[in-house]
Amino acid sequence: MIRILVRDAGADEIARAWGDLRHVDRQKKGAEVLLDVSALDEASAAFEAFFVALDRHASARELVIKAVDPNGILEPIRTRYDFTSYRGDAVAHDESHRRLPIVSAIGKHMCGWWRNFMEGAAFLGETAVWAVSLFRHPGRFRFRDSALAFERAGVDGLPITTLIGFLLGLILAFESAASLQMFGVEVYVADLIAIGLFRELGPLVTAIILAGRSGSAFAAEIGTMKVDEELDALTTFGLPPVQFLVLPRVLAAMLAMPVLTIFAELAGLVGGAIVLRLMDVPTVVFWNHVANASSIFTISLGLAKAALFGLLVGLIGCSAGMRTRNTADGVGVAATNAVVGGIVAIAVSDGFLAVLCYVFGI
Repeated sequence: MIRILVRDAGADEIARAWGDLRHVDRQKKGAEVLLDVSALDEASAAFEAFFVALDRHASARELVIKAVDPNGILEPIRTRYDFTSYRGDAVAHDESHRRLPIVSAIGKHMCGWWRNFMEGAAFLGETAVWAVSLFRHPGRFRFRDSALAFERAGVDGLPITTLIGFLLGLILAFESAASLQMFGVEVYVADLIAIGLFRELGPLVTAIILAGRSGSAFAAEIGTMKVDEELDALTTFGLPPVQFLVLPRVLAAMLAMPVLTIFAELAGLVGGAIVLRLMDVPTVVFWNHVANASSIFTISLGLAKAALFGLLVGLIGCSAGMRTRNTADGVGVAATNAVVGGIVAIAVSDGFLAVLCYVFGI
């Protein structure tokens, strides 16, 4: 038997009693639930809602409710509400959940994924429509907002991006030189670093940094505006949120990524040059190998990748912000979704581009 004691009809006491419902859900069939309301003089609306919920949970699990009610508090509630209708819904829900727990969980997740996919497709379509519209009427684009977003995403992110690029080049040089030095060809570390940074690692690492730093910021900013109902205010005034909030940030991310990538690659080359200089490889020889290994096409391919990654980070970050829930953790969840979704999209698109380059021999 489980005993639920309700000392008064205040909000705090009823909130505590609601927590006891989880113990009711764990009882076996035929068990008894003792509801002690002897301390109550009158029932509040909160207590009535709790009593209805208790009866629904108990009936769903075929439990027996016994009451200690010397003041006759419960009988008027039974008269006022139709408990049978609540019980029917609870039993049907409980049986379906009990019989198909795995199937229902899979179906719930599949419906959630499908809903997220449809919302993302709708957001992408709306963004594309407004982008085409602004190409036809460029005077409507908010270049000042885009410049501010570029400053936050690009200029403010330059120190951390340069530092990571420098450390990346340093690590690549150390790791590769340790193997190539056994064959006396450590000078070719310069070629390896140049090709690796320009084609792959420079855009990839910079995009991950941008997703963690700026993608989450886009989601948090727009998500906070949605929670504060500022997006509803913009819509009420006839100002499309996609045009005023999303497109400037997406453009800023697209423009910031190639710039950040260039600085990250240059810092990585400097780190590699320092390592080879410590191995008695002249700096002039290092830069000659970098120039011979690099080409305009290789550098352009890396910058094109960077622009694509910036587009993905901007779109996913803004999409997560636009779909923020009005809950206590809504903004945090949106920022998390922006970072995770951005990194996944970057990895998938980078793998797809690598396959295309291999197929076409690029």
